[in-house]
Amino acid sequence: MTTRKETKEDQNGKIIYSLHAGYETDGDYTDAFLARPADGENLPGMILLSGMGGLTMTQREITRRYARAGFVSLSPDIMGADMPPGRADRLKAKNSLDVNDVTRRIIGGAAFLRTLPWVGEKAKIGIMGFCLGGGLALLGAARSDQFSAGVIYHQSLFPDVRELENIHCKLQCHYGTDDHSTPKDEVDAFTQALDTMDKEYECLWYENMGHSFAQVAPDADLPAERKAASDLSYDKSFEFLKRELA
Repeated sequence: MTTRKETKEDQNGKIIYSLHAGYETDGDYTDAFLARPADGENLPGMILLSGMGGLTMTQREITRRYARAGFVSLSPDIMGADMPPGRADRLKAKNSLDVNDVTRRIIGGAAFLRTLPWVGEKAKIGIMGFCLGGGLALLGAARSDQFSAGVIYHQSLFPDVRELENIHCKLQCHYGTDDHSTPKDEVDAFTQALDTMDKEYECLWYENMGHSFAQVAPDADLPAERKAASDLSYDKSFEFLKRELA
């Protein structure tokens, strides 16, 4: 692991450390950001995946939020450091992504977490993703037995049904009713496939919420309705993950 910066903070009585980190998968380096509780061992680990924005400051703050909840959390930079500034160019970068290579690196992140002294070989690992990251989280869970739980937010990448068949961990999925990027008919097709394959999952809907409603920094200035929905989704996610990764 490489380390460039480490910070220690105490918020709501939870002391955490956060640092710029990285790891290798079969010799290929992946840049990342890590946050963890200051104390403890055999802690559950989490792989956290952003949308097409990559490893933004918001994603770093979400990584810290998971650490405050008790998880050793790793956000791999799935889009790379040279993200273009414009939305159209970012969409092109997203649509040109080597999904197989990125999924391999994501799975490598779970193996990396288990090498850390606060996690260990026997600890359980979960995976969470927003938008593009939600679809990649599904692929990670389908292509590896490293993950014991998955939290999916409004995936914009929908894996082939034949891949979904290989998911064996429980899923908790979050969607907004006003999301035009991940519309309800797409979600219905996804959940119908899960039902056909007898997969264990929970589907949570948030009224009047659009895409990325919860992909925000904890202290972001939001309309009250959106903040309530975002906070509720995190509470539900943490409750689910603590149960499945205990």
